[in-house]
Amino acid sequence: FALYDFQMYRSGMMIPAGGIGTVAVAPEARRERIAYWMMARAVEIMDQNSIPLSLLYPFRHSFYENLGWGLIGCVKLYKFAPESLPKLAGRENVVPILTSDEQETVMNCYNQYAQRQNGTVRRGDPFWNEVVFKNAMCYAYEAPDSGSIEGYVTYRYKPYPNMEAFLSADIEVWDFVWNSKRALHGLLAFLGSQRDQVRTVIFPDQTGIPLEHILREPLMPDGKRNYLLGAETAHLGSNLMGRVVQIRRALTMMGKIGEVSGEFNLVLTDDLNQSNTEPITITIESGKIGFKKQNNAPISLSTNISTFSSLYWGSLNLKDAVILGKVELEGKGDAGFIKSFFDVSRPICLDHF
Repeated sequence: FALYDFQMYRSGMMIPAGGIGTVAVAPEARRERIAYWMMARAVEIMDQNSIPLSLLYPFRHSFYENLGWGLIGCVKLYKFAPESLPKLAGRENVVPILTSDEQETVMNCYNQYAQRQNGTVRRGDPFWNEVVFKNAMCYAYEAPDSGSIEGYVTYRYKPYPNMEAFLSADIEVWDFVWNSKRALHGLLAFLGSQRDQVRTVIFPDQTGIPLEHILREPLMPDGKRNYLLGAETAHLGSNLMGRVVQIRRALTMMGKIGEVSGEFNLVLTDDLNQSNTEPITITIESGKIGFKKQNNAPISLSTNISTFSSLYWGSLNLKDAVILGKVELEGKGDAGFIKSFFDVSRPICLDHF
């Protein structure tokens, strides 16, 4: 396996995270728990190097859930004809990114966007040059009053294999980043303007943009209409998983949590890192986090590290976790402050590894 050194944003804070990829076991050695021991070793390495979080794209969710990674990524994959987009303002302000100076402005635009999100990863120059600009087209929204870049889209064309459609292609969007409403409108207008030689726009969204409310016809080109769905608009996918490796460090680095006050006992199970299983009392005073060893708060929260990781990233809210039986709350008092404690915007990660 490979262990990548990432920096992840959460509520304005940049937190070290270990990205796990290329996990593989030789065919003759499978079913021997080798993958289990590799992941145990990965957690040990991250713990020894004070890396509180881990990210990975699973080959099978249940395997990694049993090892403490929780689901954090949800993607809505839209497919629509460009002409389904309404005519929005700003198309004339979308320009191609060609020079290294222009690429630098796009990188700055991403940094501004990433710092406001939860789950985005800090990108270095090698990633931009070898992964993004080398393999994708890039167009950006240039503000008409200041000339600054307020959003951009990266994409590639997917030609049709048959000769009947040799002049047509699909657009597969990679990044779709916007820091202003006018940038959002301009970039969508740009995608809509590709209608002459593009059949379908393939648009993965993690941010919750309600495209079904602006598409003239919210039906995928290959979609169906039926009793249960109505118009088949998008596919829903579950991808990225995250793990809290060091509970105390992850909590102290979680960023702004608002004017929340209260205390609760946290009881976790974690087969790969026993230090996370020591019961602690978390105290929150006006958004500041502290810890006690007495474990005598009036409310206790019990769960496994996988579920806690999903709560930490904001992909699962506390109310749903309790209803689903994944979290137990015991004791007396109002637990609303705990819900607010975990309240964070939905996680977004545009990078694959």
